[in-house]
Amino acid sequence: MSEIAVSVLSNADYFLLLMFRVSGLFFPSPLFGRVNVPAQVKISLCLALTMMFFIFRPINAVIVYSSLLGFAFLCICELLLGVSLAFITNLFFSLTFTAGHMIDMQIGFGIVNVYDMQNNTQIPMIGNFLNIMLLIIFLAVDGHHKLISIIDITLAALPLGHIVLNPNIGLAALEVFILSFTLGVMVAMPVIASGLVLEICFGVLVRTVPQMNMFVVGIPLKLFVGFVIMLFIIPAFVAFSNTIFTEMFNGVERMFSTFMISP
Repeated sequence: MSEIAVSVLSNADYFLLLMFRVSGLFFPSPLFGRVNVPAQVKISLCLALTMMFFIFRPINAVIVYSSLLGFAFLCICELLLGVSLAFITNLFFSLTFTAGHMIDMQIGFGIVNVYDMQNNTQIPMIGNFLNIMLLIIFLAVDGHHKLISIIDITLAALPLGHIVLNPNIGLAALEVFILSFTLGVMVAMPVIASGLVLEICFGVLVRTVPQMNMFVVGIPLKLFVGFVIMLFIIPAFVAFSNTIFTEMFNGVERMFSTFMISP
């Protein structure tokens, strides 16, 4: 234990940079960074992971800086790398809110929202349900292990203290945002399609039976059909989550590729 302490003290700059990279990924992550997780747990987890990587992964970089300000800049770069990767994971988990909003508007729950402590805002009820389901599936398929392995991959491909900012970061983030929005629309598409079919049927009924009150019949019918479609969506969403996670980790890789090693 004393040897580890001596090693940490003698490589304190490397240890701090490693801790910033780990913290940047895990503190804002949709799983470990939730507001209902105590700060002590988050800090302990980051320190434990930092110590694990420090012990089991050999130091493969020489930290070069000329002043305390230069070292602070290196810390900011490492933190930005972790936050950028966490931003991608949050983006793909947030697609459930996009899908939930579209579904709520179709089945008549557009004015029904629930409070989300994580984002401190109102979110769609169906979107909150899908988000919780996606988190459970993420844990079930050991996605949290994949998040931890991302740190090891970044350490192997991009040594600590050798990051420079690339102007293509914004473009890569925009591409991933468009992809996540498209996946959100795909999740909600069955309900949207059923809503359009119902609107066509209502239009035909209004023409053929003008005496029928569409407000009395239409709203409960849309709600009933929406719930029936949701029963079929849930198993399909569980299967589709594999595509979501695959694209999420591809997006993380794409974002990571925009950071390059300085000469």
